[in-house]
Amino acid sequence: MKLAIITGASRGIGRETAKTFAKEGYSLLLNCEKNIALLEELKTEIEEETKVSKAERKVVLATVEETLQKFDNSKEKDSSENNFKNNFDQSPEIILKQGSFSSAFLENYFHTKESNRIEIDELVLVINQGKSTLNLTQDYSSEETDSLIQANLLEPFQLVQRMIPYLLRAKEGRILFSSSVWGNVGASMESLYSLTKGGINSFVKALGKELAPSHIAVNAVAFGAIDTDMNAWLTEEERSSLEEEIPYGRMATVEETADFLLLLSKAPLYLTAQVIPFDGGGI
Repeated sequence: MKLAIITGASRGIGRETAKTFAKEGYSLLLNCEKNIALLEELKTEIEEETKVSKAERKVVLATVEETLQKFDNSKEKDSSENNFKNNFDQSPEIILKQGSFSSAFLENYFHTKESNRIEIDELVLVINQGKSTLNLTQDYSSEETDSLIQANLLEPFQLVQRMIPYLLRAKEGRILFSSSVWGNVGASMESLYSLTKGGINSFVKALGKELAPSHIAVNAVAFGAIDTDMNAWLTEEERSSLEEEIPYGRMATVEETADFLLLLSKAPLYLTAQVIPFDGGGI
């Protein structure tokens, strides 16, 4: 099976990434911090978009059965037919989780797969969670500081620690971080956010080198301005001014960000320990 674990999947980049990976046949483990209802809506949407109708199944299965009749070896025919039917009838699963993926949750999930002799051919961890606030550095409260560092830096680090044993067992493993160009160049009024994303970018480079001998790829996408709820507070004038600074002339869409994350998940494993800008040429 192909499995994508995506954090912060209830909205924005994470939500669209879940939809994109589902269309490619990945089973999904999705989490969010608070609003599980949004994840449940996403699950329903994905199931509607990816399901194959009963009529379509009958047509495909009839065609396969007709093709398999050409096999001379009846055992080989029966085995191939049963394998296809089993795989075809199994829709990718979608499991939702409010809060972090704990050690106990992950252990139970992967133990169940192993007990059922389900091999994970591709395992992709997409760390997309994050918070951002605008403030002068001296005005951040201790609560804001702790909250951003916990969500943007500590929780991703701790999740990677929990996931490494399972990535090592998979036939092919990748870790993708949704990061920011502010982690490379910094942003006024977002010094704390820039600090956390800078930490993630350095972590990617270090972890990529550490896991390279195990052939696990680790990369980050340093996103520029994306048309998501995070930028919804901008006035029309502010939005227009921002887009004028982007050589491409506009913000990226969430569809474009998800497509790029999927593209990275298909790149050769030799591509690792990289922080790749995705900003329309803006930084």
